[in-house]
Amino acid sequence: MNRRRFLATAAATTAVAACGPIAIPPGALASASPAARLLASMSPAARAGQMMSVAFHGTKITPALEAMIRGRGVGGVILYSENFDGDAAKLKTLIADLSRIASDAKVVPLFFSIDQEGGAVVRIGRGATVLPGNMALAATPDPADSVRKAVAITARDLRAIGVNFELAPDADVNNEPRNPIILNRSFGSDPQRVAALVTVAAKAFADAKLLCCAKHFPGHGATTTDSHTGLPLLDVDRARLDAVELVPFKAAIAAGVPAVMSAHIRIPALDATADLPVTLSPKVMTDLVRTQLGFDGLLVTDDLEMGALTQTRPESQAGYDAFLAGADFLLFRFDESAQTDAHDRLTRGISAGGAALARSGDSVARILALKERFGILDRQAPSGTPGSDADHVTADELARASITVLRGGGLPLRGRIFVCSPVNPDIAVITDQPSLGQILAQRLPNVTTQTITLSPVQADIDRAVGLARAADVAVMAAADLFSYPQQAALAKALQAVIPTVLVSLRSPYDILSAPNVTGYVCAYTGREPTLRAVADVLTGARAPTGTLPVDVPGVYRIGDGMKKL
Repeated sequence: MNRRRFLATAAATTAVAACGPIAIPPGALASASPAARLLASMSPAARAGQMMSVAFHGTKITPALEAMIRGRGVGGVILYSENFDGDAAKLKTLIADLSRIASDAKVVPLFFSIDQEGGAVVRIGRGATVLPGNMALAATPDPADSVRKAVAITARDLRAIGVNFELAPDADVNNEPRNPIILNRSFGSDPQRVAALVTVAAKAFADAKLLCCAKHFPGHGATTTDSHTGLPLLDVDRARLDAVELVPFKAAIAAGVPAVMSAHIRIPALDATADLPVTLSPKVMTDLVRTQLGFDGLLVTDDLEMGALTQTRPESQAGYDAFLAGADFLLFRFDESAQTDAHDRLTRGISAGGAALARSGDSVARILALKERFGILDRQAPSGTPGSDADHVTADELARASITVLRGGGLPLRGRIFVCSPVNPDIAVITDQPSLGQILAQRLPNVTTQTITLSPVQADIDRAVGLARAADVAVMAAADLFSYPQQAALAKALQAVIPTVLVSLRSPYDILSAPNVTGYVCAYTGREPTLRAVADVLTGARAPTGTLPVDVPGVYRIGDGMKKL
C-alpha cells in the first residue's frame, strides 16, 4: 500500500472509531499494509503511547521506563550519553534489552533516536566514529562530498548499534553571531548553500536507509536565546523567512526528508499570539507545514522539557497542545510524572473523539508508515561493526580539510609556546577528551599549557598572563566568546603582552570579541580528530585548505581562507 492510500485508510478508520480498536472497513483488509492493520487495532491509549518518545536517567533501565513501554506502548526512546557512558557497545546492549522488553510485551517496535550530529553534538564518543560537524564539513574544499561521506559513516555506525532514528541534519541558517545554541551545528550563513547541503544529507540518509530529521523548523539560526532556558524571539517579516530561514526546509521537503523537527521559538510574523512558541501554533504546525509547504512526513517536536515551553505551562500540557497544533511525535525527556500525565491527557483527548481523534489517526499513520518503511516493524537486527579503521581515517581527512586560517600571524608556531585551552568546549561532553594544549605538547618542545574552564575567573586570567610572559607566542583555544565573555577577556589580556593565535573551537565569530589577536584559526569543533588536524596546521606540518562558511560581519566573507602560512 502506498503512502497516499495508507493515509486514506487511516482517515476512513478514524471516521468510524469510538473508544476502542477500529475495524478496517469491509474490503480494505486484504489490501491493508501491516502498518494500516496495526493502526486499525489500536485503542486510544495505544495511539497516545505511539505518539510519545521518552528519556530516562542513568545506565539502568528504570521501572518507570519499562512501564512506559509495557503498559503504555510508547513509540520510542531518545537516548543520551548518560544512558550508555558514551560507549557504542553499551548502547547496542541497551537497545537490545529495550527491544526485548517491547517484544515480550507485544507492543509496536520502538524508535531509538539520538542526536549524533557530529561536531558540537555527539552522544557516542567511544566505539564509533567521531566526525566533524556541519560547519566544518561546509568549510572543506568539496562540501557536498564531505557531507555524503560523513552521513554514510554515521548511518553505518548507527545501524550497527541499533539506532534507527537520527535526529539530524541541522537545517538552520546561522546568521546571528550571538546565537548561543546553533553556530557550528549549521552548514553556514548562506541559505542557498545550507539548502544544497541539507539536500545532500537528506538524500544520503535515504540512500543509507536510515530515518533522519531536518531541524529546527522554521529556523533557529538567527536567535539570541537558548530555547533550553528561555523562549527565543525571531522578529522578522514573512518575506525574510521565505528568503532565509525557510529555504533549507523547503529544499529538504523537496528532497523527500521523512521527518522535520520544530523549534521552540516565537515568530510573530507566523503567529502573533503572545508568548506562543511555534511548536504550539496550528498556524505554523498545520497551516504552514502541511498546507503551504506540502510536507506530509513526520512532524517531531524538540524536547518538551525545554524552558521555552515549561516556563508557561506543564510539560504534559505542552505535549498535548503541540499534538493539537499538528505535531505527530512528541519528545518527552526525563520527568516520569510528565510522561504518564501526558499519556493520560492524550488518551482522554483521543477517547473524547472530535479533532483529537482525527489528529491521532493522521499522526499514528505517519509513525507506523515510517516504522514499516525503515524495517522497524520487522524488528531488523543491527548489522555491521561501528567505528571501522577506514571510517576513522576518513573522519581524520575531513577534519584536516576543514581547518580555516583567516589570519596567519604567529604561524607556524616556533620557539617557546604557551597554550591555554578548555577541555570539552562542545555542547555535548565526551569523557577523556584531550585539550589542544595536550595535543600540541605532544608535537612540539617548549610548550607550556594551562587548562581553563569555559568561564575563567580573574585568577585564571592572571595565571595565564604570567605564563605567557615567558613565551614567544600564545595559543588560546576558544569556545564561543559571545556566550563566555570571560574567555574574550583572557584573549585580550594575552594579546596585550604577547602575540596570540586565537583558535575558534565553536564559533567562527570569535574574532569579533577579540579583534586584535595576531592569528585567527577556525576549527569549528573541539573533538580530538579536529584537535589533531588543527595542530597539523598550527605547527606547519600541513597547509590549511578550509574556507569560511559564514559571513563574519565587517571582517570576513564566505569563502575566505588562507592557503599558505
